Amino acid sequence: MNRHLAVAVACLLSLFACTGENNDCATPGLQRCKNNALQTCTRDWLFGGSPTWSSDPACPSPQVCRVDTAPGASLGAAESGCFAPDAYCPAEGYAVCDSWWPTALWSCIRRTSDHTLQWSMTSCSELVPRAFCMGNSPPDDPPLAACYETVENCPAFPLPDRHCEGSILFQCQGPTLIDNKAVFDWYTTDCSLTGQGCGMAPQSGPSCVSP
Repeated sequence: MNRHLAVAVACLLSLFACTGENNDCATPGLQRCKNNALQTCTRDWLFGGSPTWSSDPACPSPQVCRVDTAPGASLGAAESGCFAPDAYCPAEGYAVCDSWWPTALWSCIRRTSDHTLQWSMTSCSELVPRAFCMGNSPPDDPPLAACYETVENCPAFPLPDRHCEGSILFQCQGPTLIDNKAVFDWYTTDCSLTGQGCGMAPQSGPSCVSP
């Protein structure tokens, strides 16, 4: 009896590892589909322990569980979960900006070859004139995610300009959506107002620094 009790306690301490359900979860944040349900590898950071799989409810029939439906994108909930059998993105007309590549727009379109809903990527920065991806999803939450024409009132590419003119720090910031355009504009800070000067700071470049 004591031996059996020890085995049971060991299983509980390892967070059900003895069932074989959780012992292959090694990377927190990783997602998978199992039994038509979306599972996420999570770690209890408060109490420690090994990562375990947490599961959403199973997708209701005829929906299908899918993960990473937009290759190379970083769209979060928009690319994993429950989808219609002919869909690999949430709904026709759905659009979202890639969080890792802010000039990339991913749109959910119906492909003519097989009539399935698939992700389509547009590189806003390669359009003429140049555009920037901005906006919200879902589409009924304005402004809609789209490629908006860029207005550069300051040098914004490849990196926003930042420089000193005397004690004034000039920073090219944006974009801000104004009249359906992605606008970059100057933002200035008078460093002398805080008893500082404008100069080069280690690792951060031009900044307000102590004299």
